[in-house]
Amino acid sequence: MRFLGTGPAGGRPGRGRSRRTESSLAIADGGSTILVDVTRDFAAQARHLDTVDLVLITHAHRDASGGVARLARWLAGRPVPLWSAPATIDALARRYRRLAPLELRAVRRPRRWRDFAIAPLVVPHALDCTTLAWRISRAGRTLVYASDVARLGARLAALSAGCDLLVLDGACWKRRIFTHLEIASAARIVAGWQVGRVRFTQLGRSTPDHAELDRWLRAFDPRFGAAHDGLEITL
Repeated sequence: MRFLGTGPAGGRPGRGRSRRTESSLAIADGGSTILVDVTRDFAAQARHLDTVDLVLITHAHRDASGGVARLARWLAGRPVPLWSAPATIDALARRYRRLAPLELRAVRRPRRWRDFAIAPLVVPHALDCTTLAWRISRAGRTLVYASDVARLGARLAALSAGCDLLVLDGACWKRRIFTHLEIASAARIVAGWQVGRVRFTQLGRSTPDHAELDRWLRAFDPRFGAAHDGLEITL
């Protein structure tokens, strides 16, 4: 997996690992590449991609889907499925006149794609859209990606149970907004979950510089850490 971006809407200025583009993740396994969210920074992020075989969109906000038209052109005619919640698929179809060769498909329940098992879960985020977390499994390894979450609950804990890596919303630090998590509060809850590693993404402007935040998280729980643009993880 490569974190193409780990920042909030509009990205985040900074130096080194504290400079962040909008949040997106690429997963390469078994000869297939899955792209989770297509940001407005896709032109720069695409330099790290050789191909894309499946697209998963968490929600319709432009920091998660504002690059889909550019992705459609980048694919140069090669058909690629794009999965998301029905409301998100409708929003993309209304927003963009032409997205071919992307094949927009609404998903409501777990599905198989090639040799991956992929499960969506509706999570609380913003009132103007439906937001999904994704559980992605292959060959005995599991990732859960939940980049935009307002509250942690039993359903997300159940989706995450036994996963090797949980990628979680880390938008706020010592302040709260109603659409996102506050890192320290979330860490106290997730410390009790049955998960392997945890990496926080969607890191907003209130969060400390990367090194400071990463040290705090690792001291709190050795399984925890802060993601950064370009971070690669192998499960």
